[in-house]
Amino acid sequence: MTLSYRKVFLDRDFVEDKNGYLYCVVGYVHPPDRVLAYLKYVPTRSLDTIWFKGRVGYNRVLKYYSSVAVTESFKILKKVKPHYIYYDNVFNITFIGVPISEIRKHYIPEERLKEIIESGGKDELEQDLIELVKYLSETTNVKIQSFGISGSILTSIHHPKYSDIDLTVYGIANSWTLIKVLREADGKDKIKLPEDNVIREWALEVSKHHPLTPKEAYLMYVEKKMRLVFKESRVFSIHPILLPEEVNEKYGDKIYVPKDLIKIKGKVIDNRLSIFLPGKYIVDDVSVLKGKREYSEIEEVVTFEGLYSGILDVDEEFIAYGKVEEVHDRIKGRKYLRLVIGSAEAKGKDYIKPLRWLR
Repeated sequence: MTLSYRKVFLDRDFVEDKNGYLYCVVGYVHPPDRVLAYLKYVPTRSLDTIWFKGRVGYNRVLKYYSSVAVTESFKILKKVKPHYIYYDNVFNITFIGVPISEIRKHYIPEERLKEIIESGGKDELEQDLIELVKYLSETTNVKIQSFGISGSILTSIHHPKYSDIDLTVYGIANSWTLIKVLREADGKDKIKLPEDNVIREWALEVSKHHPLTPKEAYLMYVEKKMRLVFKESRVFSIHPILLPEEVNEKYGDKIYVPKDLIKIKGKVIDNRLSIFLPGKYIVDDVSVLKGKREYSEIEEVVTFEGLYSGILDVDEEFIAYGKVEEVHDRIKGRKYLRLVIGSAEAKGKDYIKPLRWLR
């Protein structure tokens, strides 16, 4: 394993196993001997790909990110690395856990960005990345050191023409500062939304894989400014990441017990952590629209589907469908309920929607 100044695994890091398979790390809480991650790229001998590192080509396993797509990727690993798929007794889910002993390299977004900046950029994409980060830093006063780069650029398999820029930004305060500036961007500077027809095509595609109408997906894109364009053509997205000192949970501090699938209505009272993965909304005034009424005591809605992160404001009413979990907090000695979006049990039918979308 390649050592670095940061030993912990954070959301959007990548790890490479001993056979060169590339995985994207999910979240911040991992077992002591494994890293929870989903399979993203696998080496291939085929030349029919746009992702290369030297002479080694890669196929993208995950065509789009969703809980259903991640479950589909299990099929590949079951054939070649069945021991990577395991049942976790803390989260009570079956997921991919890359054994620490089999990790050949840990790719760290902020280290990779630093390397690219120091090199001046080895291709047009890397040069655009440098320009974008400097522009965002100057515009928001978020230090360059608080940014990183994920995705294909992080693992150095990117295509200079076709790859997107998956920027990471570290820290709660930095993340909200950046998001607020981008959401207020009016398109007069170097950053703007894609053309309307592009957004509508995206919305139509998303509606095929998620329980959203094209109209709802369109509103989500425009409100969140999910993917933006830099200098007329370079597509980029922002992925907020918690700093290690902001992660207030260790593996085993809480046990998550699955219950039922239900539909609720509620109001958000705190969305500070909603822009991270998993995104967390603290909620109140919960009523059960479909399911057992005893679940009206739900205290938080948590989404592992990045699509639904950061879409609700404080005091905003919403409806949501997902899996109820009873959380056993072993540190505080209490139990409480949460609703989870992005579970295998929901089979891609779970969601969060602001009530204003439905009026």
